[in-house]
Amino acid sequence: MKKLFIAAAVLSLAGCSSPRGASYIEAKDGSGIVSLDKVNVQDFASAADGMLRSLYDSPAFAGAKRSDGSPILMVGRVTNDTGSNFDTSQLVKKMTVSLTRSGKVRVAKAAGFGGAEDQAAAEARASQALVSGESAKPLLPDYTLSGKILENRASAEGVQQASYIFQLSLTEVKTGLAVWEEEKTITKQGSKNSVGF
Repeated sequence: MKKLFIAAAVLSLAGCSSPRGASYIEAKDGSGIVSLDKVNVQDFASAADGMLRSLYDSPAFAGAKRSDGSPILMVGRVTNDTGSNFDTSQLVKKMTVSLTRSGKVRVAKAAGFGGAEDQAAAEARASQALVSGESAKPLLPDYTLSGKILENRASAEGVQQASYIFQLSLTEVKTGLAVWEEEKTITKQGSKNSVGF
């Protein structure tokens, strides 16, 4: 009986100390890993959602009329000015997917911004021009989207705080005026990285 009790206790302890199994989560619900030293996928999702709500509520695209369809948005540079290395297209792509689905704009990418997508599009335009005998003329954008992601850190009494500031500007090409600007700050605080709930 004593051996059975010891075996049960050992198995119970082994079960408690085993790592949590992997599972799927939604990036927007706050249950992901919260890292103080980098921007997480849920930070990008939250920033993109906030920026999109602001852009959809603004009259930014109201003045753009084109005979060939909805206005063209050129995606420019979004600079990472933080201490971590990440691809800013995680923010921009979430936004352009939503904008193109809404029909508000058509999205073009600045040369060199889209990598393989740019190359494939350029080759397709050149091929089409050869077939039709016309020169491949790029459509000029009505707007450009650019921005910056900044970082601000603080600590006190063993607690660390990291703030990531997402700044975007939408500029009307013909006037050079910013027709929409937004800033969204994501702040995380704690003594170590953790799993959010």
